[in-house]
Amino acid sequence: MRLLRLISAPIAAIYWAITSVRNLLFDLGILTIYEIPGKSICVGNLNVGGSGKSPLTRYLLARLQPDFKVQVLSRGHGRKTKEHIVVQSHHNAKDVGDEALQYFFDQAYEVHVCKRRKDAILSMNRSENCVLLLDDAFQHRYVSAGVNILVSDYNRPFFKDYLMPLGELREGRSGAKRADVIVFTKCPMDISQAAKQSYLEALIPLKTPVFFSHVHYLPLRSIGAHVVENPEHVLLVTGIANPAPLEKHLLNHYTVTHLPFGDHFPYSLQNLQEIHRKFTTFELEKTIIITTEKDLMRLQEKSMKVEMSKYPWYVQPIDISFDREEALIKIIHDYVRKN
Repeated sequence: MRLLRLISAPIAAIYWAITSVRNLLFDLGILTIYEIPGKSICVGNLNVGGSGKSPLTRYLLARLQPDFKVQVLSRGHGRKTKEHIVVQSHHNAKDVGDEALQYFFDQAYEVHVCKRRKDAILSMNRSENCVLLLDDAFQHRYVSAGVNILVSDYNRPFFKDYLMPLGELREGRSGAKRADVIVFTKCPMDISQAAKQSYLEALIPLKTPVFFSHVHYLPLRSIGAHVVENPEHVLLVTGIANPAPLEKHLLNHYTVTHLPFGDHFPYSLQNLQEIHRKFTTFELEKTIIITTEKDLMRLQEKSMKVEMSKYPWYVQPIDISFDREEALIKIIHDYVRKN
């Protein structure tokens, strides 16, 4: 471990220099920042991997869309295409990415995927009643949103992390100064006031509102007609960055066998058949297959649906809540309703 750190430290120093110079060029106006017209909210992080951006984006979408036309803009991680695409019903995860497809199924007014966010924004019809949600654009400084929400996993907070490859930060901790709101995700349900206070004290210099959120696991939803009464064993199939919290939750109720794939893994029919061969090695009357909502977006092709219909597949829906939810909603509503 010590040798690895010695090797990684010079690389991290070079990476810090590059990202620092890049941010300085934006701060000095040498690299141009496009101020997004109308109302816009960016949800992003400083680190690589899953920190809870998508659940927070879906949370905001659900609470804004009754009163606003919510447009969502994502890079479209995991897609095989490169051009700007407005998501339609015929698209799949290979076309637009799993997260964008999820926002489309969440009934967003419009969902766009584009690497160059400015190009997509310029093509949108931004009416007075529209709110734009930018998913994972905190480091994409060529555009500037009206409100920037920085998301950080409570279990690996950015203020204790290091730049890659020493740690998982994509830029230095000082990047947090661009945030208008900081949300720590995946907090323990029984988080103590003392634990919260230690985080708040670490962030005093930023003078930024801080919130703590929790994941709620909702009742399982059967994907097909195969339903197992009172299952005892779960074959868990995941292709997300951090499946550990879900596995821990399921272990409270079942015996779990976990088949982990890489983040945004592009499932194929062959992968499904291999999963089902594994499933048949268990006691079938007491075993079910569970996956995540995000993984389900990558299992929507017709041949996959046919294959899955033969087995008891379930999806684990989630929701999030906050310690001071009214205060967070007030910040968002004050902004989007401001003339």
